[in-house]
Amino acid sequence: MAREKPELLYVTWRRLHNILIELAYRIRDSNKTYDTIYAVVKGGLIPARIMADLLDVDEIGFIGARFYKGVSTHKAKPELFLPPTTPLNNKSILVVDDVVDTGRTLQLVIEELYRYGAERVETLAIYVKPWTIVYPDYYYKVTDKWIIYPWEIAETLKEITPPPEIFKGDLVIYRSVEGMMKNTL
Repeated sequence: MAREKPELLYVTWRRLHNILIELAYRIRDSNKTYDTIYAVVKGGLIPARIMADLLDVDEIGFIGARFYKGVSTHKAKPELFLPPTTPLNNKSILVVDDVVDTGRTLQLVIEELYRYGAERVETLAIYVKPWTIVYPDYYYKVTDKWIIYPWEIAETLKEITPPPEIFKGDLVIYRSVEGMMKNTL
């Protein structure tokens, strides 16, 4: 049976920053603070750095967990490939990822951070899929679309050819990456 092509959603750099600012306001308004922001490698790396800046959190840690093999294709279960990189004992942690799809990766990350000694773990993702089993504490929007972020254009082009018009705010970046990909293949 052929896999259905997912509907695509491209998030521009400007839109990404506006979304993260909105999420930072929500956290600030809740009066919660965090000792460390943990990025889920690799989709959470850039959003975590931006959130650390917006929330004035000095310490950023990394945890590597993966579930997807490609566009709309995932493994049987998520796997941890990088354990937590900073001490967690009695710390309040905000985990940041780009998207929560099934929720199983987020579930694994939360379990691991508690296992390594975190006192409190809360979560943030930009987008959430409607079929997830775990919702993050903070998120921007629920969508069933396949999300493309500006830091993964080349990765996406290796698998699919999105229509250029979806990159409207970053069309110059898209064209540059597309040209680079054609020159290296």
